[in-house]
Amino acid sequence: MQKFKVVGCLALLVAVIAPLWAALTAYFGLLTGAVALICAGLYVANGMILANALKITLGFLFGNIWGWLAFIAIPQIAGMIGNLYVAIFLVLFVFAGLAVFIACYLDKILDLSALLSGLSIILVVLLLSANPGFTQGHTIPPLTLVLHVAIAMVGGIWLVGVLITELHKKLISPKKAG
Repeated sequence: MQKFKVVGCLALLVAVIAPLWAALTAYFGLLTGAVALICAGLYVANGMILANALKITLGFLFGNIWGWLAFIAIPQIAGMIGNLYVAIFLVLFVFAGLAVFIACYLDKILDLSALLSGLSIILVVLLLSANPGFTQGHTIPPLTLVLHVAIAMVGGIWLVGVLITELHKKLISPKKAG
């Protein structure tokens, strides 16, 4: 019965807070609200340790910027060598490899898994943004999408991941008589 209480409480928090984030962000025009759920998932996979939340957040944000720079570099390299697919490989080879070095040398402040995930997330979002169906027929500048993704990343870690974790701990911990 205790396990059901713990799991049920967590399920209820996830079922309320995550969709609330998704609905409210969509209402306010943030097209990348689902990114928050991916980021919250990585926070959970990292053990839901509050002390790691800032490092994960910084990893995502650095990865977001890193991915945007890679996105800008891809057509430049493709124009120079004449092959988009080779350009994608070369840019990702350099950017992913450098990301590992950067995160490993700055491991006190950046989480490598978040950095690589942030790089991947923003690349997918920017590439999908070329599809009018994704942007609901609107043209959204890449830098605006980078900002939207950054907001979703921070929201995912702190308003979904950390909030759910901390509320869950408070709700399942035995009450102290006082």
